[in-house]
Amino acid sequence: MDKKDITRISAVVLVVIFAAVAGYLTLFKKSELLQIACTQEARQCPDGSYVGRIGPDCEFAECPASPIPSQKPGGEQIFLEEGERESSFLLEKIYPHSVTGLNFGEYPVATDRGYPATLRIGEIVSNGCTITLTLVGINGNTAVFIKKTNFNRPCPICLAKDTLIDTPSGAIQIQKLHKGARIWTINGLGERVPASILKTIETPVPPTHQIIHLVLNDRRELFVSPGHPTSDGRAIGNLSPGDLYDNASVISSRLVPYDERATYDILPSGETGFYWANGILLDSTLH
Repeated sequence: MDKKDITRISAVVLVVIFAAVAGYLTLFKKSELLQIACTQEARQCPDGSYVGRIGPDCEFAECPASPIPSQKPGGEQIFLEEGERESSFLLEKIYPHSVTGLNFGEYPVATDRGYPATLRIGEIVSNGCTITLTLVGINGNTAVFIKKTNFNRPCPICLAKDTLIDTPSGAIQIQKLHKGARIWTINGLGERVPASILKTIETPVPPTHQIIHLVLNDRRELFVSPGHPTSDGRAIGNLSPGDLYDNASVISSRLVPYDERATYDILPSGETGFYWANGILLDSTLH
């Protein structure tokens, strides 16, 4: 091998070494730049921790799964999946950090129309009175809530003041009845029988409260909260003109202002809890 060959080989080796060093430096520089870009932002997770961007695409890292409480902090633990409902809230979609659904309020006016609601961890949805649901965790396709029931805030789904209740002594205004008083009810055979009042309730209402003015074609009429149960499993607010109820046809059913300070209800003894209000058969809210 002569000197020219040695020179050529040396030149090739130097070129290869130079190219390798240049490539390494270029990759190192790109990696350094990428690392700097990926650590400039952070996202807070529902549990309060933070995650940053990671390679290779600088996407945010996944947040840790929301823990499911091992205890029930002052309420009942509820697990819901998409399409399931608890109280007034219908859960429609579950996302990594929030849920969406429809809330069907029961106060001050019960409604069968759901209003859109979005909840993040720690946020609350309510039926407007007795029940609250707090979102406390999300695990995959399951959302975890704490349900609290406040019996000091019952929904006013009762009767208007001065409603007349059928009793063996004649019709008596509902606000004048008391526990132990005798009224008429229906037994399991559909027979009209006397019963004793087991419970009474007087529920305060706000000035904005509205009630249904129900009118039947036999001239019976009633002022009652929309959510009050009928004797056939419906709610008064779901009755429409033309519907049949208590052997009559509904002429009108419309919301009107209520200017009294409270609504009222009773629970008779017996199998059904039914009683007559202004001559119209109703179920009790106090079962």
